Amino acid sequence: MKNRLTQVFTLHFFNDGFLASIILLLPFIAKDLKLNLTQVGFLSSIFSLSGILISLPIGYISSRFGASKVLIFTMIFYSLGFLFSGISHSYVFLIFAFTIMSIAFGSFHPISFSIVAQLTKKEKLGRTVGDFTAIGEFGRICLTGFISYIAFSIGWRQTSFIYVIISALILFVFLFFHFKNTRIVVEDDLRTKNQKKINFIEILKNKKFILVLFINFFDNLASSALYIFLPFLLISKKISPSILGTFTSAFFLGNLIGKMGLGRLTDKFKNSKVFIYAELLMILFILLLAYSNSITFIIIFSIILGSLTMGTAPIRTTMVAETNEHHGSYEKAFAITSFFASLASALAPIILGYVADRYGIVNSFNLTALFALFAVLSAYIYKKSRENEYLIV
Repeated sequence: MKNRLTQVFTLHFFNDGFLASIILLLPFIAKDLKLNLTQVGFLSSIFSLSGILISLPIGYISSRFGASKVLIFTMIFYSLGFLFSGISHSYVFLIFAFTIMSIAFGSFHPISFSIVAQLTKKEKLGRTVGDFTAIGEFGRICLTGFISYIAFSIGWRQTSFIYVIISALILFVFLFFHFKNTRIVVEDDLRTKNQKKINFIEILKNKKFILVLFINFFDNLASSALYIFLPFLLISKKISPSILGTFTSAFFLGNLIGKMGLGRLTDKFKNSKVFIYAELLMILFILLLAYSNSITFIIIFSIILGSLTMGTAPIRTTMVAETNEHHGSYEKAFAITSFFASLASALAPIILGYVADRYGIVNSFNLTALFALFAVLSAYIYKKSRENEYLIV
């Protein structure tokens, strides 16, 4: 069991690191291929769209053939994506390369979260998921630490080819260890065969799970695009662009703290209670950040806000797990959750960008606070429904 969790944790490190790496290569690609910012924006959006388009099919495929095997094979698409990116000489072919790579990214999270939920004891799920999401952040930091320097030194195409080799090696290593350990293969096949057969429609008939979907949707709508608009908010406050990295780094530092900290609190207290308190604090610090002009306070608020926005991920994951444990078809449940979360993440920058253009950047942050309030209301209803269930029992 620990062996399988270690494999999934390691794959998450590389998955998030690969995604961050290709995004950091975009400025070099854009300069070489003479792409405009609209084209760059579309290439970036492909990864968000993949979560919408791929999550439901991959949920079915992984429940049919085994989550572990499907997860490992997604590395093929990263290798091909970096290869096709490296040989791209046109915008159209680059779209194809990014689409191939997005298959891996769109597939990874719904499958990986389902595996973590299956392998973790209920009383330790919050902590494990918190550590699992945090390892993705470490992957982003570690794999992107020197990529800009490498791309500048040897070129972005050669850097892409290095990533082809890395992803191919990871694929071969994990395939070797996965199929060498026949016990894991047999357990995976038996669990898939014996799993209660349930379709997507039946899962969506679960009213408590519907509430969890609302929580996920509004929380992602409130938090997923904050880091995108944070630099624009700071510029509106006359803060020098040269130090914007300090604030975004503070925000990402908060991400790490929040994912590990709130995950552990979830194991000690009810997940709905922890979520409501965290979300209410998020509303408070969104407003404080939006209206503060002190650089010191903005840095502090950025760290706290970062911990609250991304820190709710492990809490939401435990909600998905506990509302679907009676049938155990976690692949499909997390696929549905990923679909709605990805939809919210795709809509958020569009909505907030429109509001910022029409009514000012501060009002776009006010709107995120309103979305977070809707998430709180959904969580409160969910909390009451769970309490009523315990009373009946």
